[in-house]
Amino acid sequence: MHPDATYLARQYYTAVDEHGYDALTDLLDPDFVQHRGDMTLDGRDEFVSFMRDDRPRKDTTHVIDRYIQSKSDDEIVVRGHLEDSTGDELFVFLDRFRARDGKIAELKTFIRSPN
Repeated sequence: MHPDATYLARQYYTAVDEHGYDALTDLLDPDFVQHRGDMTLDGRDEFVSFMRDDRPRKDTTHVIDRYIQSKSDDEIVVRGHLEDSTGDELFVFLDRFRARDGKIAELKTFIRSPN
């Protein structure tokens, strides 16, 4: 039995916040894609490379407010906000994860300014 989307999402935030790029790679399907308002990252290697080398802020923590389970174990929506290293809120996010065969296959990210 494969891990469900909720488990995968929790592991995803831990890997990103702790800069665990090997763990992040292990969580993602090779054909992983992330869609967000300003870009699409297509493929696990492109996404991990961006998170490791190119994202604008790495001194951040995802604070999760709520996991919203869908009708399927293969999908979860997560609501939360991103904080910088001083605890200031940078933005509110809504992430929709889709899993396939025990890996994260797709992430759709929606972002809103904190005010």
